[in-house]
Amino acid sequence: MSRPTARVVLVNWRRADLTLRAAESVLPQLRDGDRLVVVDNASGDGSAGVLRQAGLEVVETAENLGFGAGANAGAAGLSEDVLVLLNNDAVAEDGFLDALTGPLDGSRPRLGATTALMLLAGRWRPASAQEKALTRADGTRWARVGQDAAAAGEGVVLVNSTGNVVDGSGNGQDRDWLTPLDELDAPEEVFGVCGGACAVRAEVWRRLGGLREDLFMYYEDTDLSWRLREAGYQVVFVRGAVVRHEHAASSGAGSDMFVRVNTRNRVLVAVEHAPAHVALIGLCRTVARAVRSGLRGGPVASGAAEALRGVPAALALRARRRPACSED
Repeated sequence: MSRPTARVVLVNWRRADLTLRAAESVLPQLRDGDRLVVVDNASGDGSAGVLRQAGLEVVETAENLGFGAGANAGAAGLSEDVLVLLNNDAVAEDGFLDALTGPLDGSRPRLGATTALMLLAGRWRPASAQEKALTRADGTRWARVGQDAAAAGEGVVLVNSTGNVVDGSGNGQDRDWLTPLDELDAPEEVFGVCGGACAVRAEVWRRLGGLREDLFMYYEDTDLSWRLREAGYQVVFVRGAVVRHEHAASSGAGSDMFVRVNTRNRVLVAVEHAPAHVALIGLCRTVARAVRSGLRGGPVASGAAEALRGVPAALALRARRRPACSED
């Protein structure tokens, strides 16, 4: 099967073990004209050397400027037809690269990007109230089963993402989060890409200027999805492009940093792109959460304070991008 040429970019920060595993899952899928680039985001722990010793092409950044800057460094001088972003804590299944890039062959000019079927690694079962668990929007809680139980077929496979969606408060989130795979019924059309496993046509990537770098990490994919839509491009979900993802293995979904940065970036991206009433609802709810958490302490309050300081700049960017804002 012919498909566009692809550059696959993996961003590493102090997890050479995960990055090597991700690279090894992609390398057999490369064809003539493809390229795999690993960006070491100033790990300072010898990661770059380990990755080079494994025979990988490594780009080192002078400092850790976050995921967006790292991905952009890996995409510099892009000459391939398609850019593929893959989280370093994900493993691509056979056929992933062909399936993800195939629709971007130019036969659908308004198709700007594709997003993969991201599954949670391991197998899962309903969790008790006392257990550490992942929680679905409807309150359903899931705990990971042990390796032996998983090997015996216990538990179910859960979906991490079938693309990016935005709710009425401007929150970007994974579509079909924690849906059992055997219950999945995801349409092809989706709002945007999940940055953990997606592909963007090179000409579209260049036109949009890549990922924004001021967010440091999280919400870059929501911002990119908004910009794809604003430029008139479609995004489609490709069920045949499958990866298994160790959720937040590199950063920790419950860490103070995760909460603070998500709180800030959620507001800034909504203010810049979402309809005005959506951005206002999101801003008000964030401030309310900060008040409840205690204004002088905690990651929610810190993130809200950073967001409020960034709102004037976000509004200025919004005005330049959408001077009329007539749809608001």
